[in-house]
Order: sequence, then C-alpha cells, then structure tokens
Amino acid sequence: MATIAELVTSAGGLLHKRDLVAHGATDRHLTAAVRSRSVSRPRRGWYSTWPKSDPRFVAVAVGGRLTGASALHLLGAWSWRRPPLTVSVPETASRLRRRRGVRVVWDSVDLSGRGSTWAVDPRDALARAVVEADSFEDAVVLVDWAREAGIVSDDDDAAEVLARLRADAAGLVAWSEGGAESILESAAGTRLRRAGHHVVRQVPIEGTNKIMDMVVDGIVGLETDGRAHHADRFDQDRSKDSDIARSGRVPFRASAQMVRDRWQATVDAVEALIHMAGGARPAAHIGDASLPRVLGPRGRRRWRLAVPRHGVGLERGLQAATS
Repeated sequence: MATIAELVTSAGGLLHKRDLVAHGATDRHLTAAVRSRSVSRPRRGWYSTWPKSDPRFVAVAVGGRLTGASALHLLGAWSWRRPPLTVSVPETASRLRRRRGVRVVWDSVDLSGRGSTWAVDPRDALARAVVEADSFEDAVVLVDWAREAGIVSDDDDAAEVLARLRADAAGLVAWSEGGAESILESAAGTRLRRAGHHVVRQVPIEGTNKIMDMVVDGIVGLETDGRAHHADRFDQDRSKDSDIARSGRVPFRASAQMVRDRWQATVDAVEALIHMAGGARPAAHIGDASLPRVLGPRGRRRWRLAVPRHGVGLERGLQAATS
C-alpha cells in the first residue's frame, strides 16, 4: 500500500478518512502519519499535505471552502493584490472554527453540490468576487479574466453568472468586451472607457498576422507591456510599432508601471496623440450610452451599476436574476 502522504498527495492534497480506509489505511497508519508530520488534519476526518498556512487548509479547518476572490486567486485570477480569505459554509453549518482575518459567508445548500473539496465552483466564486470587489475596475478585471480563462463563455452566460448575487452585476458584461489578455489590458481599457473614449480590443494590423492590444478612438494603437512578456522582445515590439504606424494609426506603448502607477500621465499622453492626429477630445463625464452607468458605494458594496436602457447580453441576465 502507498503511504498515507502519497495517497493524500495523489488526491490533490486533501482526502477524507473514509477514502483512506478504502485504500487499506487503518487507524494505526493514520495516527503514525500525523505523528510523523507527513500529513496534518485541518479538521476531524480530513487529512492534508498542504502547509497549515495554505488558504485551502485554512478554509477546510474553518469548516467550509474558499469562495470569492480568494478562490479565484488560486486559479490564477488577475489582481493587483492578494485578496483576503473568504470561506463559504452552507447556511445549515455549525461547529465552525473561526480564524482571525478570515471572513465566513453563509451560502445556500445547493452550492455544496458544486465545486471541489476546498473551493466552491469557480462560477459561484466569480459571482461573489465581483460584487465584493474593492473597486469597479477590480470587478471588470475579474470578468475579463473569467472570459480569458473560459470560466464564462458568451455574454448571456456571463450575465447569468454575474447576476447570481446582485442583479446589477450583470451590467459588467457590457464593460467587459472580452479579448483582454492581461490585467494591464483590462485595467487600461476600463479606465479609457470611463474617461469617455471608445476602445476596441484585439484589432488585427492590416497586411500582417499581428494584433494590437486595443485601438482608442480609432486612432491610437495602444500596446501594454508586462516586463515578463516583453523583456526579450525589443526588436519585435519596435517592428510592431512600425506596422501599426503603416496601418494608419498612432502607436503608443505603455509599460506595467505606466498603467499601474503613472496612469494620469499615460492617459494624458494618449489623449494628446489623439488630438494631434485630429481626433476630438473626450467630453467630460460623457461615455458610451450603451454602457451601464457606474454608481457610488452603498453599504458593503464599493460600486454599483444603474440598470441600462439597452446593451448586449444584459437584459436577459437582469430578467433572469429578478424573476
């Protein structure tokens, strides 16, 4: 028989006693494994090879599963910072072991049938993560990532998922056009739209097999450069800038620091290029009428959306959420 630690590791790091017994483990084997510290018990009946500081271990120790942004973070969701731990427990749960710094939320029992032993289903986690996001931009970033990762498919599917906790969250579909391939592209596109600019993502460069990250107001071909992906591509990037210029658009390249830490100077430069090329300056506080208006905070919500008069994939999602 394989060791207890090997069995638990092969199961992903967490296994229940009944499954270990089915593999031939006895109480003596289990006690010896715990004493040797090859496995730990986050909760009675559960054995794990994860470090005790692992968010998955903490969630099981509390008596539930990871949810919201903390669950999505372990799946690779884009975020500027590590999210705090949020643990989902069924509304009938009892005998919880509270941990300092860990938020517990009670979800409907039907969520228990979806997901893994350590996290709720990613779609349920997304529905919670967006309404609890620290900012509207963070919420759109999560939706853009979910599209890229295949967590949601088309607009209608995304609207249904996003509206599970709050109906207005379905409006994020209009703000998340899809096509963003990094947090830099997502954040830059959202900020430009909120400033009144028209943004189209993943635009082919005529006469080449290359694609621009986004085109702003039909004039600026904006590329966002993360250091990890562009450190060894200087010549290729300059060649792409040349192709963008030959296609009739003004190339502009923003580094990760320019998006994250120096955005005002960056958007000023984009707007100056648009104006120099003959484009109109964006009217203050006037954006695309098809985009749901972003409202201020209320209660625990850091952002809210007004119900739009029209928009792609939104109305059915809102109807489904309120029916």
